[in-house]
Amino acid sequence: MRTVTRRRGLTPTLVALLLVAAGCGADRERAPAGPTAAGTDRPATGAASPSVRPSARAGAGAAPVTCPEPAATPASSSRLDPTAGTYLGRPGGAATGVDVTPTCEIVVGGRFTGVPGGPTTTLGKGAGAVLLLDGTGRRLLRTVRLAGAVADLEVRRPGGEVAVATDRGVLLLDPGATRIRWQRGGAVDRVAVGAAGTVAAVAGTTVTVYDRGGATLTRLRLAGRTVRDVAVDDRTGLVFVAGFRQTGGGRCDPVQIAWLHAYDRSGKLRWRGYDPPADRLGDLCADSRADRVAMGRDGRLYLAGETAGGNSLFTRSAADVTRPAPNVATDDFSRASNTGNAHHTYLARFDPATGRQLAGQVVISRIDSKGNRGNTITPSAITADESGRIYAGGVSAYQIAGRSRVTLGGRRLAPYAGGDAWVLVLSADLRRRLSWVVFTDGGAGVVEGVAVSGGVAAAAARVDEPGFWRGPGPSHGTGGGYLAAWPGLR
Repeated sequence: MRTVTRRRGLTPTLVALLLVAAGCGADRERAPAGPTAAGTDRPATGAASPSVRPSARAGAGAAPVTCPEPAATPASSSRLDPTAGTYLGRPGGAATGVDVTPTCEIVVGGRFTGVPGGPTTTLGKGAGAVLLLDGTGRRLLRTVRLAGAVADLEVRRPGGEVAVATDRGVLLLDPGATRIRWQRGGAVDRVAVGAAGTVAAVAGTTVTVYDRGGATLTRLRLAGRTVRDVAVDDRTGLVFVAGFRQTGGGRCDPVQIAWLHAYDRSGKLRWRGYDPPADRLGDLCADSRADRVAMGRDGRLYLAGETAGGNSLFTRSAADVTRPAPNVATDDFSRASNTGNAHHTYLARFDPATGRQLAGQVVISRIDSKGNRGNTITPSAITADESGRIYAGGVSAYQIAGRSRVTLGGRRLAPYAGGDAWVLVLSADLRRRLSWVVFTDGGAGVVEGVAVSGGVAAAAARVDEPGFWRGPGPSHGTGGGYLAAWPGLR
């Protein structure tokens, strides 16, 4: 068994980590979160008050918007001074997505009840909500109630409209989040919006692409494949779809094979990454999945995948399995060695127009007490800032690099306790970890979304067991969802 438990029973997050550590099965997904109890952890002290600069124009909130100043790179990758760390709503909910508006507001989606403070706009009756906060994450500007629970969201730049995926359908909110511009029914898992307003939504194995007004442009039916995520680049006119397929052949039977496809808005396949026939894998028999895909603020395409062991497809070029991948390794936590079949994360950057892979890196946790053996760490979110620095997040078993030294707001966190909600920030050349921290402070959970723009960075998490770091400013709940915010980098 590759995970390490300490002092407490199995949490939903730890159960999921134990399952994936055993190896992939056909179409297995992470265990859902169950209801949790409210935490009793104390707010941290020592976090510096953020400096702010006036925004060029007012945003979704009623009050004038201010944008935090970008910060210098932290002196240590294990130290971070967030401007906020707060629960969102009551236990039993979850934060499932986060983004930053062009006017520096933080937008969080999920299932929330009992969120205190700020006005409420009701666009539907249900537990689903979109929360708008200022750029520090301390001030709740508005709660927008929706009919369906929010699974994902993305903000259009530069327009500011919010594309939202819910279990009742996909919808587009206006920049003020005061009304629904259009909506289409049916449960939706993931959503993306391009700069010109093209929206793509995932529902099971089908991806539907809409124009800015909500008219259907094309519908991609990808039967026989598991679809995990979607992204849109209106500059190239392409829609990117990522996932994996369960197959077999050659030496690898059965095997899961990651794939990344680019389609134009008429539904024609323009390029593909990974996705070789099983009989061309050779001995690359470790299961692989493409879990998340996103357009970065730098105009590049980013992928977060996972693999069950080091001998995987991600060691090879996305375009040609016979060539090595342009991977960057700096130490044992970015190298797939001594892994067994523990699931670990893989991050990659692509040219969206051609599909050429530009860079990649393994991310793995390790058990220091067992010869630094690789342990499970999986991704749930990826993005990049304007300079190409990569931000990723997810859940990790014991333990990430420097875990015992992780310090938020001047206070060292409690030891690992059964599933760490992590965020990693890499330099644009992938040669330096600028930040690698967790927000679990004796609790357990999963980072479900990361966002960065200008002077604002944020992570949204699902709380499986209370005990998350709490920072300065008022609390916006007692459990369920969680938000951390910190300055973006200069």
